[in-house]
Amino acid sequence: MGAPLVITRDVEASAVADLALSPPRSALAATVDDEILVLPVRVALENPADPASSPRIAQVPEGNPDLTGRNVVLIADDGPQWFRLRSLTVRGMAKAMAERTYRVVPQRIVAWDYGSLREAPAPGTSTRRHASFSAADEKDVARPFRSPNLQAALRSSRVMILASRSQKGAPFAVPLWFVAHRGRFYATTSASSWTARNVVASPQVALLLGGERGHDIANRLLVRGCARAVRGAPPPAVLARIAWLYYLQPQFAAVELRHIRLWVLRTRYYGQSRAAHIVITPQTATECRMP
Repeated sequence: MGAPLVITRDVEASAVADLALSPPRSALAATVDDEILVLPVRVALENPADPASSPRIAQVPEGNPDLTGRNVVLIADDGPQWFRLRSLTVRGMAKAMAERTYRVVPQRIVAWDYGSLREAPAPGTSTRRHASFSAADEKDVARPFRSPNLQAALRSSRVMILASRSQKGAPFAVPLWFVAHRGRFYATTSASSWTARNVVASPQVALLLGGERGHDIANRLLVRGCARAVRGAPPPAVLARIAWLYYLQPQFAAVELRHIRLWVLRTRYYGQSRAAHIVITPQTATECRMP
């Protein structure tokens, strides 16, 4: 009997080489003084002929901590709609090259493309432990931060770069769809995801808004906040807003219809793991520009 099959979005890095050669949006996540940091970065390849494994040259904005010798995550993403969202993540150590410029040799590369859902042999047995989630009816006591620039960023943003840190301080970043509801941000995820586990271990998160294809590519908004992981689906009002923003609007409904052959695979993909969602209470918002 062959290995059991699962539905995967993972692809070879070469399948999303354009995200390395000409990233529509890129960011860097690192842990500095026990706090997670996420920054917009300008990334180039040391060897463009090998976009998958080439060392990355990353330039960060002014006024940020020295990242020399730190474990960093570089992420490039694209696509506001379910079947168009793609990501290329590189983890490595930052080595200073010049002022605000670092060389990162890939130690681990992860690429995925929701438009490439398919069956694949199941990976080896996972050693991930179950996280301790918040109760669905738990109340968020802290009042969410509000500001005009945050509201403006929310109106034009569909995918955030959410950065979190593990219990041991390892940085992690991922692009996630999200919606704002009563001042807080909601994002769906898997109960076994690294984001959910990290939030349980360290509730302080950082997220980056702005820079998506077709929008202002120079300005970003760095939001810091406190997050909690909740098992199960978000409240009905949040689900309704997610459905409208990412599935039902005419331009996205057309994409859905073009990928009708993948609907069954998507249902199976979600059925492989328990549902969860992240609730983020924003605490500060700082404008930053691409370097």
